[in-house]
Amino acid sequence: MAGKRPPGSGKQRWLLGLLVAVAATHLVACPYAKVEESFSLQAVHDLLYHRLDVEKYDHLEFPGVVPRTFLGPLVIAALSGPAVYVLSLLEVSKFYSQLTVRAVLGLCVIWGLWTLQKEVRRHFGATTATLFCWMTATQFHVMFYCTRTLPNVLALPVALLALTAWLRQNWARFLRLSALAILVFRAELSLLLGLVLLLLLLTRRLSVARTLRCAVPAGVLCLGLTVAVDSYFWRYLVWPEGTVLWYNTIQNKSSNWGTSPLLWYFYSALPRGLGCSLLFVPLGLVDRRARTLLWPALGFVGLYSLLPHKELRFILYVFPLLNTVAARGCAHLLNNSRKSWLYRAGSLLVIGHLVVNAAYSTTALYVSHFNYPGGVAMQRLHELVPPRTDVVLHIDSAAAQTGVSRFLEVNGAWRPSWCFWRDSSGLPEQEQRPAKDEGQCRRVAEP
Repeated sequence: MAGKRPPGSGKQRWLLGLLVAVAATHLVACPYAKVEESFSLQAVHDLLYHRLDVEKYDHLEFPGVVPRTFLGPLVIAALSGPAVYVLSLLEVSKFYSQLTVRAVLGLCVIWGLWTLQKEVRRHFGATTATLFCWMTATQFHVMFYCTRTLPNVLALPVALLALTAWLRQNWARFLRLSALAILVFRAELSLLLGLVLLLLLLTRRLSVARTLRCAVPAGVLCLGLTVAVDSYFWRYLVWPEGTVLWYNTIQNKSSNWGTSPLLWYFYSALPRGLGCSLLFVPLGLVDRRARTLLWPALGFVGLYSLLPHKELRFILYVFPLLNTVAARGCAHLLNNSRKSWLYRAGSLLVIGHLVVNAAYSTTALYVSHFNYPGGVAMQRLHELVPPRTDVVLHIDSAAAQTGVSRFLEVNGAWRPSWCFWRDSSGLPEQEQRPAKDEGQCRRVAEP
């Protein structure tokens, strides 16, 4: 019958709503940004508010340790621009523009997850796809990070689409998206997507000749695009991700930011990232198709463990793959729950582990809410100081690292006399003179 809805479409939309609602809860509970998110967030701000006036861009004053690409911020700015424009017309605080920008990024990640979920449904069935959504929603890190303007998160939607193309056996699309993800966003994805490609070559599903015919033009195009765009914004010839790769691996300077033991990802990051769902990953291996997803994921984590500097967000890309394997194991228990009491007990564990995951995520979110004192102080300052007061503002490095961003410059009347000096050594000499009235110089800093 014409116009008839496919079976289960209502339930699928409900699962999509679940993912969006959980991501929104994380966004509202922790609306500020840490220093790791700073470049992309400030870049989106400048693209939205300064547009082609590049000399006013934040990164030229505070370039960071290594250059980052503008292509991700350009996409986010383009998608969030209409909503931000409406907010500006309504004279709404720029703080809500920051929420809008982060929400758009979160929707991009959820779109990638949802696209992958559809392929999981096609390969492994509705039960596995449903459990995949529930696992993702109840775990903390993917939902927490999906709205954060980290380079890894900007790369995540592209990586998810590449993995989806792999499952669909759309090799050309897989190779093109892999080139985009690796050359533009995160070079370490060459390990994960490279292992997938190696698997395709070894199983002769893809020939070397066909790989080169597709990968070389895609690589040249992506490399040319990032060099052209980023050289314009950085004001010198640069391939940002190549610079990052050289800094992190060849020079190994990422170790300056801390090191962790070799197996840290396996005994710390994966258990925290997957929660109790990790226990069901071995059970998912009952399905041979799930093993194909597992080996590239574990191989990526193993190879990346060789780099001394480790953070959980660096392996964020493998969580959806491992969740798919775990969901397949849980589906095996639920689909056989009527066969014996052992399967029924296993089914109770499946439901129980989602409850435990949700409890852990709720606790982690509550704790994370208090990790942004700089942002809270900045908002409080706007409440305490009258809008038309002549203010010179000093922001120290601790405040800049824990929530302050250009989006929090919500009072346009203050901006000409503000001084964003992210160095705890103090204000520039020309700004150290007393203001016209006592109390006009403000500091957002550690006590």
